[in-house]
Order: sequence, then C-alpha cells, then structure tokens
Amino acid sequence: MTERAEFYIKGRELLPEPYHFRASGLPNVYLLNGVRFEDDPEHGALVTFENLKGLQHAIGLHLIEKPAALTGAQFRYLRKLMGLTQDVLARVMRVSVQTIANYEKEHTASLGPADPHLRLLFALHILPSEMAALLLQSFAREEPRKRIPDRSRRKIVGRWREQAMAA
Repeated sequence: MTERAEFYIKGRELLPEPYHFRASGLPNVYLLNGVRFEDDPEHGALVTFENLKGLQHAIGLHLIEKPAALTGAQFRYLRKLMGLTQDVLARVMRVSVQTIANYEKEHTASLGPADPHLRLLFALHILPSEMAALLLQSFAREEPRKRIPDRSRRKIVGRWREQAMAA
C-alpha cells in the first residue's frame, strides 16, 4: 500500500477536509490548502489550484526522494511532468516503448535500473543548473542520495510544502 502524501502552502488556512488531488493520476495525493472551489452558473463546480506547476514539482520531488521503489503510476507521473512521450523516454533509456508501457502498467516485477534513471532525469529536468551539477557530481562519487536543499526546493516549488507524516 502506498502512503498518503499531503501538501500545503505555508501560512495559509487549512481546508476543513483534505482535498484528494485525483487529477495528479496518483491515488494518494491530498492537499491541505491551496485549493479554491467555485460554483460557475455555466459550467458547474470549478476547482482551481494555486501555483499548479509548483505543486506538481513538489509532488515530483516527493517521489524522487522517497526510499521505496516507484510504482507504475508514479513512473508515468514523472514522465508526463517532464513532457515526454513513452517513445521519447524509451529512446532516452534505450529500451522499447513496450518496456515503458509495461513499467507504467506494472506488468513487470520491478523497474530495476529504470527507477533511479527516471529519478535522475526528473531531477535534472527541474533543478537549477548549479544544483544539477552538484547532483551529478554526487552520483559520480557514488554518494548516497540526499534531499534537495531547501533553497533550491523553494525555487522549484514556490511555497508548496510536503506535510510530514507521523510514523
């Protein structure tokens, strides 16, 4: 089972109930604030998100920093967030398009080396160039994966934060 991931904007009032962010395509993402609900006479109920790109990147950072292996849905989320088709990602990873599809549908026992490869690609995609260089250097030295520093994180996600879950 996948743990619930909660995100919020610091300094904002919390919603009475967390909002299940189904639009992410992930089953376990909830927003504690940063969501506005409106009733439009022509279109019905509307939901808007503050700094959607920052929220998406906060979710992406949560995924690449988690110790557990990526699920197929998480793999697909990161691929789509980078704007890559299955075909392009397959060429980058030097595998077949069917292999990427199988990863995303969870038709394989594990993602194997595709897991860290996709995490690295995503980090390089969103990090400022100086931070990306440091990340590559740490991989070259085979250092353990570290959390992205708060200063770089703020540039990427704005004011979105991940709620620490009680163990």
